[in-house]
Amino acid sequence: MAIITGGSRGIGKAVGKAFLQEGARVAIAARSKIEVESTVQDLKQESEIIGIATDASKEVDVKNLVEQTL
Repeated sequence: MAIITGGSRGIGKAVGKAFLQEGARVAIAARSKIEVESTVQDLKQESEIIGIATDASKEVDVKNLVEQTL
């Protein structure tokens, strides 16, 4: 399982897509719930992916991200 922070666009989204294409399960994390959901919709046909709105500067959000990923 790979957790990709900043995964809703740009380099993060490309990294997530690359992991998915290699068969990894991926958790996409970004601050915007809308962007996370959109990215999951774009990439869900690649492999197993979940999206979790996360502000990586907040400990509670990061804990939630890890718990939901596991």
